[in-house]
Amino acid sequence: MALVLDADSEELWRTEPSASTVTDLAWLRRGRRLAVAAYGAVHGHERHTAQPVVTYPYIGSHLALAVAPTEKWICSGNQDASIHIWRTRDGSELTMSGYPEKVSRLAFDDTGFWLAADGAPDLTVWDFSGKGPAGTAPRSLRCHETISALAWRPGPAGHLASGGHDGTVALWYATAGQPANRLRPARTLDDADSPVAALAWAGPHLLITAHRDGRVRAYGLPSRTAL
Repeated sequence: MALVLDADSEELWRTEPSASTVTDLAWLRRGRRLAVAAYGAVHGHERHTAQPVVTYPYIGSHLALAVAPTEKWICSGNQDASIHIWRTRDGSELTMSGYPEKVSRLAFDDTGFWLAADGAPDLTVWDFSGKGPAGTAPRSLRCHETISALAWRPGPAGHLASGGHDGTVALWYATAGQPANRLRPARTLDDADSPVAALAWAGPHLLITAHRDGRVRAYGLPSRTAL
């Protein structure tokens, strides 16, 4: 099940028990609906509603959940090395398979038009504008042998940060070029050998990196248009 708490850690409401472990959560409708991923489906719960009001089925183990800011798409990264996509308007589905590894990290940019995913040594960036990614090829971003974190810079410029198991942090113009092109980093940051555990933007000009050895670093970056 999923629990929703207030700022004082008091329980506000909970969902009914899921069929298996809850693996990820995402808010929709400005916090009025909670998407809950577990084996076999993603369930949507209205606030203070234990039973789901909508179900998006897919037989498999969901590892990551991403909802486009436009709320047009819900995507799950899966143990079976695929990304499964539902169009919220009509529940139509699409599966993008063929990844060499499980897909455990997904993130939409602020426009909702670009989805970044792991699942391979290359990051893949899919174009969700128009009718979506069906029949298209992603952009491939090559820097890390193993991807351990990713985070879009706030804003519409298509800037992405990624972290690797080798401690590398890379910055990308992730939406540049043509589909099926392999991109190289615009910049890499001088980091140590400890794996990158998490990345977060504290506003558009400050990137925070956390490493598995306990170190946390902050990097000031220039304007929204440059890396």
